[in-house]
Amino acid sequence: MVKTTKKLKMKKLTILFFLPISIISQEIDFFEPNLRDVPLARKYKNIVKVYSWFDSLGKNTLIITARDGCGDGYDKCDLRAYHYTGNSNLLWDIKDYEKGLGIELDQIELTDIDDDDIAEISILYTIRGRSISTVKLIMHEKGKKYAIRGKTGYDYNDECVYEYDMYGKNSFESAKSSFRGHALGLYSDMYNCYSD
Repeated sequence: MVKTTKKLKMKKLTILFFLPISIISQEIDFFEPNLRDVPLARKYKNIVKVYSWFDSLGKNTLIITARDGCGDGYDKCDLRAYHYTGNSNLLWDIKDYEKGLGIELDQIELTDIDDDDIAEISILYTIRGRSISTVKLIMHEKGKKYAIRGKTGYDYNDECVYEYDMYGKNSFESAKSSFRGHALGLYSDMYNCYSD
């Protein structure tokens, strides 16, 4: 009888230790379809990536486009993202431009951090500068936009510059704490030059 009680306690402890790990971040299963299989893609030029997945919103399609011609002529002048649900319902879009040195798409991540069967889409990108670049993380869930905007790079004294603001326009202030923590971790991993 005592052994059974100890086993039950051990199972409870095991559950308590593993439960927080499972709710940190759930990944969404997505695939990169052939462009010919995505009718929505026909209306766009300069497609860089297309992702599709299913969640409680139904069928989702994310189309990323970027136009060449900036900087030395090979760099991207703009970055656009379009998230559709169903066959043609535009849920949200991102449009950012740069006429100087260009924009670089750094990372796209699809997660289900709050385990509500609706994907959060995080897009990280750099607007290049001579030594200090503007960097952004844009996260969407259910059409709600959150953003971290900042700067990174090395100044003329070769000192690291790493700045961010997540409480300005499209603030993370009203976001779930799990979203804030995850987004700041992604942003820091990608852009914090102090960690080099």
